[in-house]
Amino acid sequence: MVSQGLFFKKNPLYGKCPSCKSLNSLRKSRPRKMREKFIKNLTIFSPYRCKKCGWRGFRARFVLTKRSLKDALLYILLVIFAGFIVYQLLKRFV
Repeated sequence: MVSQGLFFKKNPLYGKCPSCKSLNSLRKSRPRKMREKFIKNLTIFSPYRCKKCGWRGFRARFVLTKRSLKDALLYILLVIFAGFIVYQLLKRFV
């Protein structure tokens, strides 16, 4: 896995098929409909197909870990705290 800030990039091609549970049988699939193109381009999911059983569906390209969730919570709290300080300064001087 490759670190990407809060997320870890993973390659679903090396994962298990959700249907038949076979290893390394997934391959990328092209989006067929407009809805699938929308999902692929605007989310962290991409279409995949199993070579053995024919399953077709979406798999995540990125994974959140416990550490990344803690970091995200810390960043959110820092933004809220900074916003509160700016609000108080603006209230006092404006």
